[in-house]
Amino acid sequence: MQSIRYLTRSLERLATPERYLFTQDDLRGLLPNASDSALKTLLSRAVRGGYLARVCRGLYLYDRVDYPRGLVLFHAAARLRADTFNYISLETALCDAGVISQMPAIRSGS
Repeated sequence: MQSIRYLTRSLERLATPERYLFTQDDLRGLLPNASDSALKTLLSRAVRGGYLARVCRGLYLYDRVDYPRGLVLFHAAARLRADTFNYISLETALCDAGVISQMPAIRSGS
């Protein structure tokens, strides 16, 4: 079976609304015999083909599941920094709740 087809079928089975972000190491687990360059080429082809979206270096989004669109940034931070403490600032929480706006205030010229 072709690697790209195997990758997409595996992602169809594994992806859920809670698990839609995958690191390069996660995807390496699906193809353990692939060399580093072969895996990078495969991931590049998957992004170009629309099967994956590259969020940042080493993190990919599988968007063929119904995932919480407004939480991607927070989930991406948690996936990238899984071994450290993560928090949401008060300003971010208040903005998400609609209490404040994080839009910069623009003054007219004096």
